[in-house]
Amino acid sequence: MAKKQAVPEVETRNFVAKHMNDFNKSQTFVDRKKNAKRGYSKYKKGGYSKDYLPFYFGLFSKLLVC
Repeated sequence: MAKKQAVPEVETRNFVAKHMNDFNKSQTFVDRKKNAKRGYSKYKKGGYSKDYLPFYFGLFSKLLVC
């Protein structure tokens, strides 16, 4: 009988496992309820008054409303 030829194993690379220690780290989270009680809001409301807008923009927005 003939001997079996050794077939080289194909190496499968798992890039997720390779780099998981770089990205999977513990995170500290901020308590949003406590921050809301303190007055913090992620998106500030208010902004600019209409005095800063150009004249034609105010006129254009009035035409759209009507």
